[in-house]
Amino acid sequence: MITDRLISRRGLIIVISFIAVLCIGLYLVFEPVTRHYLATDEVCGYCHVEREYLHTVRMSYTSIHPPAERIEAGVPEQLRDRVPAHCVDCHLPPGFVNTAFTYTHYLSITDLFGHFRDREGERAGDWIPLSAARSYRVRNRLQEYDSATCRTCHIMEEIVPETTRGKTAHKDAVANDETCIECHTNLVHRFVDVRVAEEVEAEAEEAVDEFGEEPVDEDLEEGAAEPEEEVL
Repeated sequence: MITDRLISRRGLIIVISFIAVLCIGLYLVFEPVTRHYLATDEVCGYCHVEREYLHTVRMSYTSIHPPAERIEAGVPEQLRDRVPAHCVDCHLPPGFVNTAFTYTHYLSITDLFGHFRDREGERAGDWIPLSAARSYRVRNRLQEYDSATCRTCHIMEEIVPETTRGKTAHKDAVANDETCIECHTNLVHRFVDVRVAEEVEAEAEEAVDEFGEEPVDEDLEEGAAEPEEEVL
Protein backbone atom coordinates (compact mmCIF):
# COMPACT_ATOMS: atom_id res chain seq x y z
CA MET A 1 0.00 0.00 0.00
CA ILE A 2 2.81 2.41 0.94
CA THR A 3 4.63 1.47 -2.27
CA ASP A 4 1.54 2.21 -4.33
CA ARG A 5 1.22 5.63 -2.70
CA LEU A 6 4.86 6.45 -3.43
CA ILE A 7 4.45 5.38 -7.05
CA SER A 8 1.27 7.47 -7.40
CA ARG A 9 2.94 10.51 -5.83
CA ARG A 10 6.02 10.08 -8.01
CA GLY A 11 3.85 9.69 -11.10
CA LEU A 12 1.91 12.83 -10.22
CA ILE A 13 5.15 14.79 -9.79
CA ILE A 14 6.39 13.53 -13.16
CA VAL A 15 3.16 14.53 -14.90
CA ILE A 16 3.15 18.00 -13.32
CA SER A 17 6.81 18.50 -14.19
CA PHE A 18 6.19 17.42 -17.78
CA ILE A 19 3.27 19.84 -18.13
CA ALA A 20 5.33 22.66 -16.60
CA VAL A 21 8.24 22.05 -18.98
CA LEU A 22 5.81 21.83 -21.90
CA CYS A 23 4.16 25.15 -20.97
CA ILE A 24 7.50 26.90 -20.50
CA GLY A 25 8.76 25.55 -23.82
CA LEU A 26 5.55 26.62 -25.57
CA TYR A 27 5.86 30.09 -24.07
CA LEU A 28 9.45 30.43 -25.28
CA VAL A 29 8.93 29.15 -28.83
CA PHE A 30 5.37 30.31 -29.55
CA GLU A 31 6.22 33.85 -30.62
CA PRO A 32 9.36 33.18 -32.69
CA VAL A 33 7.84 30.15 -34.43
CA THR A 34 4.64 32.04 -35.25
CA ARG A 35 6.47 35.10 -36.55
CA HIS A 36 9.16 33.31 -38.57
CA TYR A 37 7.37 30.23 -39.87
CA LEU A 38 3.59 30.68 -39.71
CA ALA A 39 2.99 34.43 -40.21
CA THR A 40 5.20 34.82 -43.26
CA ASP A 41 4.67 37.25 -46.15
CA GLU A 42 3.64 34.32 -48.33
CA VAL A 43 0.91 33.30 -45.88
CA CYS A 44 -0.36 36.89 -45.72
CA GLY A 45 -0.45 36.86 -49.54
CA TYR A 46 -3.10 34.13 -49.55
CA CYS A 47 -5.75 36.70 -48.58
CA HIS A 48 -4.09 40.07 -49.18
CA VAL A 49 -3.36 40.88 -52.81
CA GLU A 50 0.37 40.32 -53.40
CA ARG A 51 0.78 43.14 -55.88
CA GLU A 52 -0.82 45.49 -53.38
CA TYR A 53 1.26 44.53 -50.35
CA LEU A 54 4.42 42.57 -51.27
CA HIS A 55 7.39 44.53 -52.58
CA THR A 56 8.91 41.37 -54.10
CA VAL A 57 6.16 41.13 -56.73
CA ARG A 58 6.69 42.73 -60.14
CA MET A 59 5.12 46.23 -60.46
CA SER A 60 4.07 46.16 -56.81
CA TYR A 61 2.40 49.14 -55.17
CA THR A 62 4.51 48.48 -52.07
CA SER A 63 8.07 49.72 -51.51
CA ILE A 64 10.84 47.93 -49.66
CA HIS A 65 11.41 49.07 -46.07
CA PRO A 66 13.89 50.39 -45.22
CA PRO A 67 14.75 51.79 -48.68
CA ALA A 68 17.37 49.88 -50.66
CA GLU A 69 19.96 52.63 -50.31
CA ARG A 70 19.63 52.49 -46.53
CA ILE A 71 20.14 48.73 -46.57
CA GLU A 72 23.23 49.08 -48.77
CA ALA A 73 24.64 51.67 -46.38
CA GLY A 74 24.41 49.11 -43.58
CA VAL A 75 22.07 48.32 -40.73
CA PRO A 76 22.75 47.52 -37.05
CA GLU A 77 23.80 43.94 -36.34
CA GLN A 78 20.74 43.22 -34.18
CA LEU A 79 18.36 44.17 -37.00
CA ARG A 80 19.94 42.34 -39.92
CA ASP A 81 17.54 39.40 -39.65
CA ARG A 82 14.61 41.83 -39.90
CA VAL A 83 15.78 43.69 -43.00
CA PRO A 84 13.93 44.15 -45.22
CA ALA A 85 10.88 44.38 -42.98
CA HIS A 86 8.19 41.71 -43.26
CA CYS A 87 4.44 42.08 -42.77
CA VAL A 88 4.49 41.02 -39.11
CA ASP A 89 7.31 43.43 -38.27
CA CYS A 90 5.02 46.40 -38.93
CA HIS A 91 1.54 44.97 -38.39
CA LEU A 92 1.83 42.58 -35.43
CA PRO A 93 2.76 44.08 -32.03
CA PRO A 94 5.34 42.17 -29.97
CA GLY A 95 4.38 39.92 -27.07
CA PHE A 96 2.90 36.49 -26.38
CA VAL A 97 -0.75 37.61 -26.24
CA ASN A 98 -0.41 39.80 -29.32
CA THR A 99 1.13 36.90 -31.22
CA ALA A 100 -1.98 34.83 -30.44
CA PHE A 101 -4.02 37.40 -32.36
CA THR A 102 -2.34 36.04 -35.51
CA TYR A 103 -4.62 33.02 -35.34
CA THR A 104 -7.80 34.96 -34.59
CA HIS A 105 -6.91 37.14 -37.57
CA TYR A 106 -6.51 34.06 -39.77
CA LEU A 107 -10.08 33.19 -38.82
CA SER A 108 -11.21 36.77 -39.66
CA ILE A 109 -12.37 37.28 -36.08
CA THR A 110 -10.07 40.16 -35.11
CA ASP A 111 -7.40 42.37 -36.59
CA LEU A 112 -3.75 41.86 -35.61
CA PHE A 113 -4.23 44.14 -32.61
CA GLY A 114 -7.00 41.93 -31.21
CA HIS A 115 -9.89 44.26 -32.07
CA PHE A 116 -13.15 42.96 -33.51
CA ARG A 117 -14.22 44.44 -36.82
CA ASP A 118 -16.89 47.14 -36.63
CA ARG A 119 -18.48 46.23 -39.95
CA GLU A 120 -21.63 48.28 -39.40
CA GLY A 121 -19.61 51.36 -38.57
CA GLU A 122 -17.40 50.83 -41.62
CA ARG A 123 -20.44 50.80 -43.90
CA ALA A 124 -21.68 54.16 -42.60
CA GLY A 125 -20.80 57.39 -44.36
CA ASP A 126 -19.40 57.91 -47.84
CA TRP A 127 -17.89 54.98 -49.69
CA ILE A 128 -14.09 54.86 -49.77
CA PRO A 129 -11.75 52.43 -51.58
CA LEU A 130 -11.00 49.23 -49.68
CA SER A 131 -7.26 49.95 -49.70
CA ALA A 132 -7.94 53.31 -48.05
CA ALA A 133 -10.29 51.76 -45.48
CA ARG A 134 -7.63 49.23 -44.49
CA SER A 135 -5.04 51.98 -44.28
CA TYR A 136 -7.24 54.07 -41.99
CA ARG A 137 -7.85 51.10 -39.68
CA VAL A 138 -4.14 50.36 -39.34
CA ARG A 139 -3.30 54.03 -38.78
CA ASN A 140 -5.93 54.22 -36.05
CA ARG A 141 -4.47 51.17 -34.32
CA LEU A 142 -0.92 52.50 -34.52
CA GLN A 143 -2.10 55.82 -33.13
CA GLU A 144 -3.89 54.00 -30.32
CA TYR A 145 -0.88 51.82 -29.47
CA ASP A 146 1.76 54.56 -29.83
CA SER A 147 3.27 53.01 -32.98
CA ALA A 148 4.37 49.96 -30.97
CA THR A 149 5.56 48.00 -33.99
CA CYS A 150 7.71 50.88 -35.26
CA ARG A 151 9.45 51.07 -31.91
CA THR A 152 10.59 47.44 -32.08
CA CYS A 153 13.25 48.61 -34.55
CA HIS A 154 13.41 52.40 -34.23
CA ILE A 155 14.36 54.34 -31.10
CA MET A 156 12.80 57.75 -31.60
CA GLU A 157 15.24 59.65 -29.39
CA GLU A 158 18.21 58.23 -31.33
CA ILE A 159 16.97 59.01 -34.84
CA VAL A 160 19.03 61.72 -36.52
CA PRO A 161 17.42 62.86 -39.81
CA GLU A 162 19.67 64.12 -42.59
CA THR A 163 17.78 67.36 -43.31
CA THR A 164 17.32 70.36 -41.04
CA ARG A 165 13.55 70.10 -41.48
CA GLY A 166 13.63 66.48 -40.38
CA LYS A 167 15.78 67.22 -37.35
CA THR A 168 13.42 69.99 -36.27
CA ALA A 169 10.36 67.76 -36.79
CA HIS A 170 11.85 64.93 -34.70
CA LYS A 171 12.93 67.30 -31.96
CA ASP A 172 9.38 68.69 -31.76
CA ALA A 173 7.87 65.18 -31.90
CA VAL A 174 9.95 64.01 -28.93
CA ALA A 175 9.15 67.16 -26.97
CA ASN A 176 5.41 66.90 -27.68
CA ASP A 177 5.14 63.10 -27.17
CA GLU A 178 3.97 62.58 -30.74
CA THR A 179 3.89 59.10 -32.23
CA CYS A 180 5.50 57.85 -35.45
CA ILE A 181 2.33 57.35 -37.48
CA GLU A 182 1.33 60.99 -37.09
CA CYS A 183 3.96 61.94 -39.67
CA HIS A 184 5.05 58.70 -41.37
CA THR A 185 1.80 57.63 -42.98
CA ASN A 186 2.81 56.68 -46.54
CA LEU A 187 6.20 55.00 -46.26
CA VAL A 188 5.55 51.60 -47.78
CA HIS A 189 2.12 50.90 -49.28
CA ARG A 190 -0.03 52.64 -51.87
CA PHE A 191 -0.43 56.36 -51.17
CA VAL A 192 -3.56 57.17 -49.18
CA ASP A 193 -4.45 60.70 -48.14
CA VAL A 194 -4.37 61.48 -44.44
CA ARG A 195 -7.79 61.90 -42.87
CA VAL A 196 -8.09 65.22 -41.10
CA ALA A 197 -10.09 65.54 -37.91
CA GLU A 198 -12.88 67.46 -39.63
CA GLU A 199 -13.50 64.61 -42.08
CA VAL A 200 -13.65 62.03 -39.30
CA GLU A 201 -16.14 64.14 -37.32
CA ALA A 202 -18.26 64.74 -40.41
CA GLU A 203 -18.47 61.00 -41.13
CA ALA A 204 -19.46 60.34 -37.51
CA GLU A 205 -22.30 62.86 -37.82
CA GLU A 206 -23.45 61.27 -41.08
CA ALA A 207 -23.47 57.87 -39.43
CA VAL A 208 -25.75 59.17 -36.65
CA ASP A 209 -28.07 61.09 -38.94
CA GLU A 210 -28.01 58.81 -41.98
CA PHE A 211 -31.83 58.68 -41.98
CA GLY A 212 -32.23 62.44 -41.69
CA GLU A 213 -33.15 62.29 -38.01
CA GLU A 214 -32.06 65.12 -35.78
CA PRO A 215 -30.25 64.21 -32.54
CA VAL A 216 -32.57 63.97 -29.55
CA ASP A 217 -31.76 66.17 -26.59
CA GLU A 218 -30.91 63.97 -23.58
CA ASP A 219 -32.90 66.12 -21.14
CA LEU A 220 -36.01 65.92 -23.31
CA GLU A 221 -35.53 62.20 -23.76
CA GLU A 222 -35.55 61.75 -19.98
CA GLY A 223 -38.89 63.59 -19.73
CA ALA A 224 -37.70 67.04 -18.72
CA ALA A 225 -40.00 69.84 -19.79
CA GLU A 226 -38.86 71.95 -22.71
CA PRO A 227 -38.32 75.58 -21.62
CA GLU A 228 -41.02 77.94 -22.84
CA GLU A 229 -40.14 80.83 -25.09
CA GLU A 230 -40.20 84.19 -23.39
CA VAL A 231 -43.14 86.32 -24.55
CA LEU A 232 -42.34 89.99 -25.03
